[in-house]
Amino acid sequence: LAAPDLFGDQPVVYRSSARMPLHPRLMSLIPADSPGNLQRRIHTELLARRQPPPAPGFETEWELLLLTGHGGIGHVDVFRDDREAGHWYANPVHPQSVVGRRSAVWRFVREEIEQSGHAVPADTVSELLGPTPSVGGMIPKLLASIVDAPDWDGRFAAPGTAAIDGRATVEVVLKIEPAVYTGVTGLEALCLDLHRELGFEVPRYWRAEVDGMPLLAVERFDRDADGLPLPMESFLSVMAAGSRAVRGSTDTEWSAVGRMLERLATVANLDVKQARREVYRRFVLAFLTGNGDLHLENLAFVGGADGVRVAPVYDPSPMRAWPRHNLRSAVPVAFDSALSLAENFYALGAAFGLRRDAAADLWADLARRSADYPERVMELPDVPPERRRALAELVRKERALIR
Repeated sequence: LAAPDLFGDQPVVYRSSARMPLHPRLMSLIPADSPGNLQRRIHTELLARRQPPPAPGFETEWELLLLTGHGGIGHVDVFRDDREAGHWYANPVHPQSVVGRRSAVWRFVREEIEQSGHAVPADTVSELLGPTPSVGGMIPKLLASIVDAPDWDGRFAAPGTAAIDGRATVEVVLKIEPAVYTGVTGLEALCLDLHRELGFEVPRYWRAEVDGMPLLAVERFDRDADGLPLPMESFLSVMAAGSRAVRGSTDTEWSAVGRMLERLATVANLDVKQARREVYRRFVLAFLTGNGDLHLENLAFVGGADGVRVAPVYDPSPMRAWPRHNLRSAVPVAFDSALSLAENFYALGAAFGLRRDAAADLWADLARRSADYPERVMELPDVPPERRRALAELVRKERALIR
């Protein structure tokens, strides 16, 4: 995010810990250690075959970085040596590696998500998926290329594939809906639409179904019009690099996020007023839609030394539809018990540069313009009725507390 001459050629020293074995910027290049990360399962299986295998912790994460730390989100690539780097940049992805319902990769993906076991060798899947690190989270995700057209048939290829059947492609984050979260892709699509309607910057998305499994492909925004990478870094990476108290995506509170945005302007070309207002608006709409999962990895910066901004909206799924995720905010609010819920939220606006009345007006405006959200949830045909009812009723009750 900052100009390179700010650091020069001085080494950056970072103390390793169990939760953050490598520098946060490097950890973001490694397939996340989360239940839905298919690629991490494959690469850790391959590492376990080595004699001797790398030790858990730092050694394993370092080897994963060397295996997968290139071609991912953002512009930083890490290789074992110059020879591997030269080979990577000299050999573009070939378009014949298209994944459809009959491919070995799709069979693996389907069976892994269904937890039915797989007969596809790990090294075969690794070769087909490539080294590009997949994205973490509760929903299985892969980075991929799809045909850049209004309709999508569910086929995809490795990221960087220029064409599929002679048709130009677009780079996407591909989300695969697991049975335990039936309906989540439909809910996320609704929330992407709602954010766009309310003036937020939102990437394009496509939906498809393959073998009964719903897919959601969201256009990547860390590439420019020529397909070249743009610097991108999560709020977690930025805050963890500057504070040893932050090791996970919820290890802070919202007013500290507002202060971080203000301090960041001392090292990056960031419009602080716009950035703080944008993040506060996202917090407000997350509450109003039942998304209690807005945390430091679901917010990011994009852009380099010439200009940094808050990245477009991503992962706005209203996870409170599921009881296990029913919390108001994954990142806590410093709560004053002498104030109502609404007044606490209005007071939080000060950390984002807003007076109390301006914060209250913002809440009222977003609530009014999204008033039909519960009804829209109830109309979604691919979300189970019990999940629709739970989310709609919860949102109505929560909104009543802010009036």
